Amino acid sequence: MVSLVNKYFLIASFGVAISFLSIVKIYNVNEFRTLNSSLDNEKSKKLVLESKFIELNNKLLYKKSFMEANKNSQINLAMIKPRKIEKIIFKEKNEN
Repeated sequence: MVSLVNKYFLIASFGVAISFLSIVKIYNVNEFRTLNSSLDNEKSKKLVLESKFIELNNKLLYKKSFMEANKNSQINLAMIKPRKIEKIIFKEKNEN
């Protein structure tokens, strides 16, 4: 009889231990996923900043080359972008 009680106690102890290990494992997986998502978020922010840096660097190089061309030429070049470009269509006169 004592042997049977010990077996039940051993089975119950294994059940509690497995439940505890499962809870710990689930918590670790959740923490790992959270860490991975935050790491991916930081990587995407870094890529966006790198692309903006490259874009601004290209604009700066364009301006520098434009200034050099303006300095070397005798004509003052305009570097103003129009806000709006409109297409002008002239009406043709009817010969009738």
